[in-house]
Amino acid sequence: AQAINDFRTEDLPLIIFANWRGFSGGQRDMFDEVLKYGALIVDAFVKFKQPVFVYIPPHAEIRGGAWVVLDASINESVMEMYASADNARGGVLEANGAASVKYRTKDM
Repeated sequence: AQAINDFRTEDLPLIIFANWRGFSGGQRDMFDEVLKYGALIVDAFVKFKQPVFVYIPPHAEIRGGAWVVLDASINESVMEMYASADNARGGVLEANGAASVKYRTKDM
């Protein structure tokens, strides 16, 4: 968040090469203040006036809360998100969260 604010005060565009594991929002993340720092990043993006480009390079991924923090809808007028067509991935659920989702047999 501090670096984003520094770029903002210098009127510089921002390019983020994202390969971030997200946060779950559980007790451990609350204790480690992960949610607090994620919120500070979102606040910095809301105030940003220069172009922000988020790029997910080949074989990289953003998962969980990282997707929420980097979502271009935070500041649609300046943020854009791009991903490599070569195996870049993104998703809100992490692997263990997706595996725990249960389906009814009749819906499969």
